[in-house]
Amino acid sequence: MPAGAIGFRVEEELTEADYAEVLAPTLREAAKAGNVRLLLAATKGFDLMTLKSRFEELRSDPELDLGHSKDWKRVAVVADANFLIRQFFPAIAHAIPVEMRLFGLDDEAEAKSWVLG
Repeated sequence: MPAGAIGFRVEEELTEADYAEVLAPTLREAAKAGNVRLLLAATKGFDLMTLKSRFEELRSDPELDLGHSKDWKRVAVVADANFLIRQFFPAIAHAIPVEMRLFGLDDEAEAKSWVLG
């Protein structure tokens, strides 16, 4: 990841253990420092719907202050998404009131640039 952003590559699914042991602690540390810019890059076949519950957990975490703090800037999600998922992504993204955008698997470089923008 470029300086100024946090990135995670997710394979198959984002499990409860992944969230509790890796994602949440890293994001809590970034939130304390301010200016959180997050890139989640998923491998082909990843089920984007599994992100919704994790985003809801992030939103309810008082240490992250997600959506209420000016320190949260952008979240980019790179994933293999069909037409239906692309149509529903805004509703999924609504779970986190932060500027959020979905990119295709071939658009990871663009996602990195956007998340830093």
